[in-house]
Amino acid sequence: MSTYLRTALNPFIGGTKQEVEDDASDAASDAQLSVGAPIEGLNPLGYNIDYFTAYFTALHGVIGTGIFATPASVLKSMGSIGASYVLWIAGFIIAVLQIFIWIEFVTYFKRRSGGQVVYLEQAFPKPKFMVSSVYAAVTVILSFSTSSAIAFAQYILAAADHKATAWEQRGVGIAVLVFVSALGIVNSRLALKVSNFIGFVKVVFILFIAITGLVVLGGHTRVKNPTQIFQNSWEGTVTSDGNAIASAILKVSFSYGGTQYLFNVAGESNPKQTKNIFKYFLPAIMLSIFAMYLLIITAFYAGINDIQQIKKAGPLISSLFFTKVFGTKAATKALDVFVALSALGHLLAVVVGQSRALRECGRQGVLPYSSYWVTTKPWGTPILPIVAIFIVNFIVLVAPPAGDAYNFVVDIGSFSGYIFNLLLVIGLLLVRRQRKAAGLGFEGFKTPLSIIIIIILYGVFVIAMSFVPPPGKSLNGSDVSFFYATYAFTSIGILLLCFFYYYIWAFVLPRLGKYAHRNLHYTLENGERGHTVVKVPVEELEEWDSKHDSNGKEVSDDNSSILVENIVVSGLGKKD
Repeated sequence: MSTYLRTALNPFIGGTKQEVEDDASDAASDAQLSVGAPIEGLNPLGYNIDYFTAYFTALHGVIGTGIFATPASVLKSMGSIGASYVLWIAGFIIAVLQIFIWIEFVTYFKRRSGGQVVYLEQAFPKPKFMVSSVYAAVTVILSFSTSSAIAFAQYILAAADHKATAWEQRGVGIAVLVFVSALGIVNSRLALKVSNFIGFVKVVFILFIAITGLVVLGGHTRVKNPTQIFQNSWEGTVTSDGNAIASAILKVSFSYGGTQYLFNVAGESNPKQTKNIFKYFLPAIMLSIFAMYLLIITAFYAGINDIQQIKKAGPLISSLFFTKVFGTKAATKALDVFVALSALGHLLAVVVGQSRALRECGRQGVLPYSSYWVTTKPWGTPILPIVAIFIVNFIVLVAPPAGDAYNFVVDIGSFSGYIFNLLLVIGLLLVRRQRKAAGLGFEGFKTPLSIIIIIILYGVFVIAMSFVPPPGKSLNGSDVSFFYATYAFTSIGILLLCFFYYYIWAFVLPRLGKYAHRNLHYTLENGERGHTVVKVPVEELEEWDSKHDSNGKEVSDDNSSILVENIVVSGLGKKD
């Protein structure tokens, strides 16, 4: 490998925005498979992710509504206080182990936003377009932030002391989706600033709940005998209802999930800080969140001090906690407003992060009218991806039975996430093999094989347990009024539908139309780069392939790609 090429494949380094621009103009910085969407020399979405914004993006992604809404359902499914603590602790350990997988990926593709969609694209280049097409379709369909919209509506209406109907709650949920989507479309930077402010308020209020819980345990509130609930803490533990346990695991995973939104904007971080943000800072963030979770759950248990009331509380457990501890409407309303704000912050993180994933799907060329998904005109934001997120969430918000919407959406999103996480872990092994074949090593981080094995076994276990029927004659789920495995079959059905779409698009239609799909590279006015998939008649394939490289660029004396063992260096460097 030439000296130039070794230099070109080194990690991108830079500091200020000007340094980023200079390096983008003077050197290639990343290596990836030639089938991947082209690396953008200068990110058209800007570089707004520093340590401060990274902290609150991760915080909002993880702490949305889950910890304030799911502890009651988790306790109901697990049966006992002790078993619920075990699950929350195990969930944190698994969440951190899963993050290690993502961290290794981001060290290889530091200048690509989109997270999982990028990593799967690189891990599974064959069959051509399969993973990109299926993931793009599933991502569009499952762009869920509905649970946060529902929780926002429930808590803000509770704060208004209004006994709302299910459709009134949905109306408020739709309104907040409109607001967040509009903000993300008009100004992503402003959306991040609003997110940071809400994040600061969130941390202050969480600390207030934690301190309140400690005061309750000390016997300094109106709650009598606050430690009573922790006696016989293992009594009632569920051991025979595998489906209930699987449902609880999915809800805990949902509560710890959300770091992917930070990985979705990795390409917008200061390249000089990217390694430290993800390798060191993110695990520290997760540790702080874990401590917050244990303090919040303990506060809820001690403050309510009645296991049956907790199980019946559902997503309004935190509201019940404030009612029990303070006994005033003002305190309860304050809590309701805070949880609503927390849900709003999560929605902002989802819209900003998920829109980047959808934009990457567009840059891969597998979505129709790909350039419209990629363009950032006129406000430097991905407009079409945000509109798609709004439409999907609107449909999901109004489609499920009103009383079961929250739990159903949480379970289907988490179940689908486990399937893709399994593929991601397997994909990491494939990317390692690809890099080894190309003479590339690791970029400062390597996930131990033992962790990879644990994540795979855990994922298979959760998926399998979702199909274990509940005990007794009823086949309804532990927290929904319909068939227990509806969320699992719905998720699988969506995946199969997307695979069917891919098969028709990639094989049936080309055979009938006598053409083949090929990538075509393009650059838009603002410097956005992407692929569009074009139909090349069979009789013209040989000529097309002779004039284009595998990345869809025209091959000429003045415009050639650097190809090494199926690796293309995507950049603007000059050869020696």
